[in-house]
Amino acid sequence: MIYATHHTAPFACALTAALALMILSACAIDSPQIGKTLITPTPIVVGGATFRIFRQRGGGSSVEAHRINVMVPPPSRAGIVAKAAIAITQATGCPIKTGSLVGDQALVKAELECPF
Repeated sequence: MIYATHHTAPFACALTAALALMILSACAIDSPQIGKTLITPTPIVVGGATFRIFRQRGGGSSVEAHRINVMVPPPSRAGIVAKAAIAITQATGCPIKTGSLVGDQALVKAELECPF
């Protein structure tokens, strides 16, 4: 229990707000955009990065790769995007549409070039 005095009350309020923000942020981890479904129940590992791949329902062309592991030191954005592209291709069996791959160290989005 946090006991606040007159001098520590602002700190206690700031600490409570920070903890609430961290808990709410954690709730959004590994949640796909609405309308997407998990492709494979087993995460895909590429070069030490572990991804869950989500695809638009009904076999659409929109896909997301969520990195779900912690890497120390933090990986470069370009390195993770390249690994996510490999994971997406492995999970879907489809090539990625040129110029559609965007993202950061946690979430990568792309459009697929699939006949189905």
